Amino acid sequence: MGREKKIQFNVNEKEYEALKKYAEEKQISMAEVLRDYIKRLISGQV
Repeated sequence: MGREKKIQFNVNEKEYEALKKYAEEKQISMAEVLRDYIKRLISGQV
């Protein structure tokens, strides 16, 4: 499935740094962390 919609929002510095650190530890992009979370949220895994 292609990427069709774009979501843009602001986070504070602490949230940004936490997301960045998590993504680096997992060796994936910050966007991929958020996409994975959304997929789990939709499927009821969260």
